[in-house]
Order: sequence, then structure tokens, then C-alpha cells
Amino acid sequence: MNIFENEIFIQALGFMGTIIIAVGMQQKTYDRVMICKIGNAFFGSLQYLLLGGYTGMILNFVSCGANGIYWYRIKKKRSTLVFQIIFGVMFVVLGLITWHGWISVFAIMAKVISTVSLGINNTRVIRIMNLMSTPCWLVYNIFMGSIGGVCSDLIVLTSVIIAVIRIDIMGKSQ
Repeated sequence: MNIFENEIFIQALGFMGTIIIAVGMQQKTYDRVMICKIGNAFFGSLQYLLLGGYTGMILNFVSCGANGIYWYRIKKKRSTLVFQIIFGVMFVVLGLITWHGWISVFAIMAKVISTVSLGINNTRVIRIMNLMSTPCWLVYNIFMGSIGGVCSDLIVLTSVIIAVIRIDIMGKSQ
């Protein structure tokens, strides 16, 4: 049996991304959030490839590189604005090239929102913008049959809400 056709293996890739991103949304530092975002995008890319979701696959794969560039530039205290624009346009173009019907719009919107948020060295902004991008991924994952992706999205939404309350709301009052 080919492991790349094994449904359990394919869904396990999504669950690996789930674990990584749930941990990431609880982090207080930009470095840790970015490491988790890159890991999540990598596992998501592999899973979408095996599910036939080529829009999600290419957008997540390119996102690994984009996130790495943002991480490097922010550590060097350099602007990410040009890269936010470049990657935002790239995600739209790649989404149109790999068009899989109206469902591709959700993956494109999610990645454009993410590329803007991750280019900002502010974990609060990343969390808030995740509240906008994650529902887009949820719709895409339901359509693609990614059980791990759906679980990931639900966990991420819950995790982000908890983090916003714990870090952004409660943390400010202390």
C-alpha cells in the first residue's frame, strides 16, 4: 500500500499542523509564533497536495518562505511592507493559476490576510487577524475533506480567543 494514498497518513499531516499552530497561538514572542506558523504551513501544504487541493498546497508552500523572510527582516529591524505587497499579489496570482472553483477564494483570502499580519512584529495583530483568516481556512478545509484542517481551524479559533483574553485583555490589566 502506498502511504501517500493512505487516508490516515494524509489526515495525520493535518493533525501535526494542528498541534503546531495551537501551541504557536499561545506564544508571547514573535519568533516562537513564526516557527509555529512555518511548521503549520509546511504540514498543511503536504496534506493539501495529497488531497488534491492545489490552491491550498501552493499557497501554504509559498507561505513557508514568506514567513521566513518576514521573520528574518523583522529580526534585522527592516521593513516588510514591500514583501507584504509582493506576497499578497503572489498569493492572488497563484490562487488564480491553481483555481479550483469558488472554494479557492477562501484560501486566497486567508493567505492575503495572513501575509499582512505576519509581516507585522506584533503578536496581538497576528492573533486578531487569525480571527479573520481562520474561518476562511475552515470553509476550505471542509470542502477539501481535511479532517485535520477542520480540527486545526476549530482549535486555532479557540486558542486565539483564549490567547486574546489571556494575553491581550487580561495581560493589560495586570
